[in-house]
Amino acid sequence: MPNVANEDGPAAGRRNSFDALRIAAALCVFFGHQCELAGRPELTLGPLGITLSNIGLFVFFAVSGYLVAQSLAREPRPANFLAARVLRIYPGAAANALFCVALGGAVTTLPPGAYWFDGRTWAYLIHGAAILLPPTRLELPGVFADARWASVDTPIWTLKYELLCYLGLLALGTFSSLLGIRPKRPLIAGAVILLLGYLWRISAGPAPDAEVFYADVNGFNLLRFGMIFCAGALYAAVEDDLSRLRLALVTAALVALAPTPEATRAGLLLLAVPLSIEIGRSPLLFSRRYRAFGDLSYGLYLYSYPMQVLAVTRLPRGFGFWAETFAALSAAGVLAALSWTFVERPALRLKFRALAHDSPGLEAESSA
Repeated sequence: MPNVANEDGPAAGRRNSFDALRIAAALCVFFGHQCELAGRPELTLGPLGITLSNIGLFVFFAVSGYLVAQSLAREPRPANFLAARVLRIYPGAAANALFCVALGGAVTTLPPGAYWFDGRTWAYLIHGAAILLPPTRLELPGVFADARWASVDTPIWTLKYELLCYLGLLALGTFSSLLGIRPKRPLIAGAVILLLGYLWRISAGPAPDAEVFYADVNGFNLLRFGMIFCAGALYAAVEDDLSRLRLALVTAALVALAPTPEATRAGLLLLAVPLSIEIGRSPLLFSRRYRAFGDLSYGLYLYSYPMQVLAVTRLPRGFGFWAETFAALSAAGVLAALSWTFVERPALRLKFRALAHDSPGLEAESSA
């Protein structure tokens, strides 16, 4: 996951733990994939089999729903909201697509001319930079063919769902504004509809096959990610009302205790929303030293997988699991820092400058 999914605003200047929480979520995804690539069983949460990498994705979507809903409340104009989302997600994704294509050119088993003139190479770049242009391309010709999976950067498949959640939230906000009602009402309706839809979908049959699951937009992923994102947005809309927050917690706990495994799974996913957000709101994981490095979670999410496959397939076999893990994480950390410094932070500055031009005083509030 997602989209990823990061948001910056007034909370960026407070003593909260959202930066560290997003890094923790990215590391969950990283370590889950590392186990899979090495042929080890991925850690799971209890008998329901919720994997470590999925836990990271659910935290990302919960936090994203909460913070992006706050952003929409501050700047409800659709053009400004969409511009902010585009500047946060697309520059990093486009740079990552360029990097993966260049990396593929260096490691492909095809002759250079064959690789660069192969339509699949340019389709990967175009689809990776566009994100919402289906299907999501995960393979490059002749690249990592000797890996357990030939995918170059698997996590990018969640970005399309992140963007669709943004559009859904904007639609609900616009609908609320047109009717002159508070946004929490359509958010409650949306969360309930998505929950019921998710329960129906996981009861109806297995998840889609791998090609559809990752490449295309499908109901299984749209419902589960949308449910978590919408619940996070709803949490932002009612966070000043403690009775409603307690009701949300009790409801999620009761769903988690339901007699069917499908309802239990849905309840556990919903419980992840208030738990993630409350940890993020607290100073529990706050560190000024970390914040000085910037928000590396998006870059870590984007660049970890290609570095992991590179480590697993190119390092000598005697290195072992932990040495490969350290090498991949170190390389991904460097690339994440470069992405933040030269791509993401300049795009954020452009975002805040544009918003401040339309809303005087917003830049001082948002760039703390």
